[in-house]
Amino acid sequence: MIPLLVVSFLLLVAIMLFLKQWSANRMPGNKQREKAVKELKADMDSWSADLVPLNKEELDLFSLAQDKKVITSGTGATAKGTFTTIFHEPVVSYSYRRYLGNKDNELLYVRTAEHEYVYWTVDGKTSLEIDGQPVGNMDGGKLFGKKTGKELARIAASARENYQPISVGNREVGGLVLKPLGNDDPLSQRAFQFIPDDLNDKEEQLLMSLATRELVKRGMEGK
Repeated sequence: MIPLLVVSFLLLVAIMLFLKQWSANRMPGNKQREKAVKELKADMDSWSADLVPLNKEELDLFSLAQDKKVITSGTGATAKGTFTTIFHEPVVSYSYRRYLGNKDNELLYVRTAEHEYVYWTVDGKTSLEIDGQPVGNMDGGKLFGKKTGKELARIAASARENYQPISVGNREVGGLVLKPLGNDDPLSQRAFQFIPDDLNDKEEQLLMSLATRELVKRGMEGK
């Protein structure tokens, strides 16, 4: 009798742990998503350093390297880290979470010194908010306006030499490097090429919205 009670108790505990894990990894409903974002923000407050504001110079020095990068793989994979310049100045922090589902269900929260980006992917469809305002929906590497449905920006699916061109409207605003050139020169770690001198704030935000998501996706491949 006693062994049977022990087995029953252990089975009950196992079921409860499974249900707890399943609930934690389940895609939040619409009413719970704001809470999920707040939780990522609060967690980031505890580990992200004061970020250096982005400008043309910082974008030119933006590095593929990360500080405080942590990845947990599995069904409910998570990741977080901070992208730095080649001089190790922190410029962009992010926190990522994958949820259960047959298609991609994800939350990505990105912070710069001046802006916040929130990406919700539900059943493979991604929406983007910047500073709490809906911007649009993403299809592959393209971003379409929330109100107009017109293409706002894109990151090329195919590479040109060693980088993926990024365009805002009809203007190419940079190229996201695929991988370092493989030498010890810190300049070889730069993430961007061809940033125009007259890049405006809107172009910068859309550039970063596509580039950061792409960099996080690369880091999660195979996880």
